[in-house]
Amino acid sequence: MGNLQTLINYHAPLNYAQDLNEQIIDQGMLEHPGLGQIQLWKIKESNLPMLFSFHAHIFEKDSSIIEIHNFRSSLQHPNLIEYFACTGSKALNIGNVQSQQFFFAYYSKTLKDHIQSTNITEVQIWKIIEEIVDVMVYLQGKNRYHGNINSQSIFITDNFHIKLLDKIGQKPNRYSIKDDVYDLGILVIELLTKRTNQLNFISQIKNLHGKFTLQLLQLVAKMIDQNPDKRPDFNQIQKMVINRFKEPISFINPDKIADRNKLTSRISTQAPLLSQTDEIKSIQEQSLQITQLPCLLSQKCAFPSTILRCKTTKNLQDQHSNNLSPYKNKNFESTPRKIYSDKMPQQSTTDYRQSPQNQRHYDNQITPRTLDFNIQYQLN
Repeated sequence: MGNLQTLINYHAPLNYAQDLNEQIIDQGMLEHPGLGQIQLWKIKESNLPMLFSFHAHIFEKDSSIIEIHNFRSSLQHPNLIEYFACTGSKALNIGNVQSQQFFFAYYSKTLKDHIQSTNITEVQIWKIIEEIVDVMVYLQGKNRYHGNINSQSIFITDNFHIKLLDKIGQKPNRYSIKDDVYDLGILVIELLTKRTNQLNFISQIKNLHGKFTLQLLQLVAKMIDQNPDKRPDFNQIQKMVINRFKEPISFINPDKIADRNKLTSRISTQAPLLSQTDEIKSIQEQSLQITQLPCLLSQKCAFPSTILRCKTTKNLQDQHSNNLSPYKNKNFESTPRKIYSDKMPQQSTTDYRQSPQNQRHYDNQITPRTLDFNIQYQLN
């Protein structure tokens, strides 16, 4: 079978200087719905919670038993199941694979049992989400993932706190964290509907409108997006959960973001044109002010205004009526023009003016007047 190696966590209520088999008692095997076949143990002469153990096969090139033990002993989070010890043996017949046995604290009640036996309110659902997300943020920061988030693999303490078991000795790939996010979304739908193995999750979310807040339903919809790249990670989910009362949880459409970026770049390229348009508008406003200058001068100004007064001996209106051109006078009737087939005789300008009719016309047009202008200054 190979040599057996035992490592005990110094944070556990066990004596790491003593052999593990001398400190625990076998309590039999159990087929766990979420963890598979496990073995139960009890610490001798102690009322502490029971232990359970399971076997895992890990390639030597991935991690050694000492590396896994040291790393798992360093993980300390209130929502992680307490790690106690591990044993490892190298079997010669299975190549470079170590068969390792891990010991953890055992909790008899799962989240599945809690869902089926209790009417869970939305406040309690938010509390469960907060605790799961908090421990997953912790694991994500340690470059680890869960790999099996469901109601049967999550334990609940007597004080209704969540306990999770991480994926031992395995580092996440590109989509491991996003797969955990999707599994959490399916778990929340189970909390909302108390049903599993549903086919159309989006339709189930639509049917829950009015029963739960829009914040919760939108968060679930983001977590179960079919495109892993569009799903948020646990750090982003934690910010959404914390700020759910301050900022709305809205869907982010990458196409709309691309269109908005194109529009922003287009506006930046059109900035010189906009500046030229502003200059044209300013010039138009200045020209409008110049055209309105006489109206502005009629109002009160800071400088003295000049008033022109005209003294005439006759009424200007009567004089104007007398000075009308004969062609504008309604009583004036012009004689019909004569059309000569031959060339008209040339006549000097002096002879033309000396004719009585033309001389009378010019006398009526030119009438001398004597105007006396007095300039007065009026100070405002």
